[in-house]
Amino acid sequence: MAELYDLAPTEMRPGEDRVTRFIAELEAVSGTASRVGRDGLVADVLAALAKVEAQHVALAADLGGARDELAAALRDAGLEVWMYEDVAPDRATSRNLDATVTGCIAAVAATGSILTGGASGRAGALIAPTHVCVVEETRILDGLLATLRLAATLGASGMALQSGPSRTADIEKTLILGMHGPKYVHCTVLDGSLG
Repeated sequence: MAELYDLAPTEMRPGEDRVTRFIAELEAVSGTASRVGRDGLVADVLAALAKVEAQHVALAADLGGARDELAAALRDAGLEVWMYEDVAPDRATSRNLDATVTGCIAAVAATGSILTGGASGRAGALIAPTHVCVVEETRILDGLLATLRLAATLGASGMALQSGPSRTADIEKTLILGMHGPKYVHCTVLDGSLG
């Protein structure tokens, strides 16, 4: 009998490290990632936002106890910061966001994907040209099957499964990043908890 990983590339092979595989798969689809401890979280998010020269940033509620710390640090760095739930209903303000910073429900090691929703809403990861996602290592699941099983138990419809930057190609096969979602996706893989 064939093993699941032999049948589907969306599953991990025995002995693979989940974090290493997640980062490799994310980078394969044009995303970026850093692995940090709790003390490196703020610096990594700031660096990701500086890379794209973000000035207008929304922070999602699923960042837990780290959200207030991130908000203070981003404001100290001169960025304009909103709480995502406050800006989401305001189309004019949300249209002007440079970036959103969210947590995630889960991440898929075998595909480099993130499952967002819940406190960040379905659009939190998709509304701005840049998405920075804080991924707690404990949320990285082996494969897509485990992630879909988890999603089914949550009973929520407002979820999005995202694999790197949004991409589309026209009839001439010209690849465009960021057409229907973020152009730049960075995952801060956190060894620890958001609190």
